[in-house]
Amino acid sequence: MKTPTLETDRLILRPFCMEDAQEVFECWESDPEVAKYMFWTSHNDINKTVNWVKKELSKIDSDDWYRWAILSKETGNLLGTGLIYVEEEYGKFEMAYNFGKKAWGFGYTTEAMQEVIKVAKEELGIKEIMGRHAKENHISGKILKKLGFAYIKDIPYECNRGGNIYEGKEYILKL
Repeated sequence: MKTPTLETDRLILRPFCMEDAQEVFECWESDPEVAKYMFWTSHNDINKTVNWVKKELSKIDSDDWYRWAILSKETGNLLGTGLIYVEEEYGKFEMAYNFGKKAWGFGYTTEAMQEVIKVAKEELGIKEIMGRHAKENHISGKILKKLGFAYIKDIPYECNRGGNIYEGKEYILKL
């Protein structure tokens, strides 16, 4: 199924387009603080971001990869991204999200991902979604709990393309 466009009270979630590259770069890709607990690393090369957007565009019609650009309805500005995808290591769908610092603390992640969960359950027929975060990333843990995820176990958590290994937590959400 093609990644659908979604709406919440304050947000629009839509597939990425090439015109998003500069805003993605400025919003989070070039910010080491945003990347601290992420798999990817921050960078100062817009061409890397352009290639990332191209990769995302190639997956829009996939049945195992759904990524959204998350924008403010009020301003139209790109705030972050949300994703559900099949994590091959586990053979299950996993949820991930990432927002630029200007969007932190406003409840956007919870609002956006509640809508993603609704689509996962009602339109995609997904029965469970897993989530993971570094223990030090307490905010991500709070978000997963607000979304209804239940803690399963501690795990190693790889960040920055393996450059940092943290202790992590794994969760599951039964739909």
